[in-house]
Amino acid sequence: MINKILPLALLLTSFSNISVQAQINPSPVNQDSRVPWSEVVEDPFDGNIVYDKDFGSNHATVSSWTRNDIRLSYFQREQEIVSYRNVRRTRRVWRKDRYVEEVYWDTEPVYRSYWVSNSPEQILFAIDGVVYRYDGGSVPDELASALAHAPEGNMRIRLVWQNQRTQDVMIGGGTVKAWKTIFGTPTN
Repeated sequence: MINKILPLALLLTSFSNISVQAQINPSPVNQDSRVPWSEVVEDPFDGNIVYDKDFGSNHATVSSWTRNDIRLSYFQREQEIVSYRNVRRTRRVWRKDRYVEEVYWDTEPVYRSYWVSNSPEQILFAIDGVVYRYDGGSVPDELASALAHAPEGNMRIRLVWQNQRTQDVMIGGGTVKAWKTIFGTPTN
């Protein structure tokens, strides 16, 4: 479930051994969910949980953090042209020594936008000079302790996808602070 890897060269060689069956479970919420972000809340199914999101104009990373598991989804907005429509437009043109408004017709595409989501194979954490790898399932005590004692502030984590591609995303400082509550006490 977790590998504490030093030096970094061992980490790079371990990418070839990623199991196709191992994968991080998708987050139970999406970027539009009405949940308190970066705050510890009590969930009837998961116990103490904290939700985090990092987003841009066409993507969002959403994660949930409990003592039992870490779930993460990467959402990306896609667009496709579904049709074209004629639109009436106006423009100013110079005619007979003055500007006049001219009406003309133009064609523009009609887009359909939708969200595509995916979950990574692994999550890598670099905490106090040590790289930890999370493959899914319950959070091992060693990783839980590292997360509970992580330095305050935003944290960059690395997602490893099925095709071995990596992507760095940010976890907010409020969520990192909440890890002290979530991961500070071991499971019974």
